[in-house]
Amino acid sequence: MKKIIWVFGESATGKETLVNKLYHQDEETLDFFNMSNKKICISHITIKDIGTYTNVVDNNDYDDSLMDEDNLYFNRENAKRRRSCILYDVDNFINSDNDILLIKGQINDLRNNRGNTASYFLKKYGNIKDLQIEVIILQVTDLEELRKRINTKKWFNRITDLDEREKLLRTIPLKQESHKNEVIDLFSEYNIPIFTFESFDNTYQLCDIMNNNKRID
Repeated sequence: MKKIIWVFGESATGKETLVNKLYHQDEETLDFFNMSNKKICISHITIKDIGTYTNVVDNNDYDDSLMDEDNLYFNRENAKRRRSCILYDVDNFINSDNDILLIKGQINDLRNNRGNTASYFLKKYGNIKDLQIEVIILQVTDLEELRKRINTKKWFNRITDLDEREKLLRTIPLKQESHKNEVIDLFSEYNIPIFTFESFDNTYQLCDIMNNNKRID
């Protein structure tokens, strides 16, 4: 059975690292997540816009009346393009011979004012027979480790106000919990299995499972 896996988590929890390990067939990671001998593809737009989306057809209907206007942290056209490309990747995956599609999620995918991508995805694909959907949430509960990771991020080092940087570091744990709750609330509406993992440097630890009655390995 085909499976689509959304990978969520706040900044610095290792989403892109995990997706790349699975996509590039890291044996230890594949074995841990029960994906050995599976043909894995990814939604490239969620990792990096590498210019592969030249003929995207998107016939879906959207209500973008609540979408934010462009600002320092958000661009409407980029959000619409991301949404269209994700749904395009899902359609292509369903019609391919691949076993697993990995989508690196972000907080904007969950929100009405930022494109609502995950909600549109669930409405279209959430109840398709013979298609599994799962969610992985990565978290880092070691606050010192989380601070260390945040300090390596380019976006963080572009913040020149030291007080602002310290304030952000203090609020990251709260944002991490809020992000997790938003993911759980949305995907639980469709009883989607949700697996929360502690993300260490080179390993993962399963912390929690929700809505697991639908899961088939």
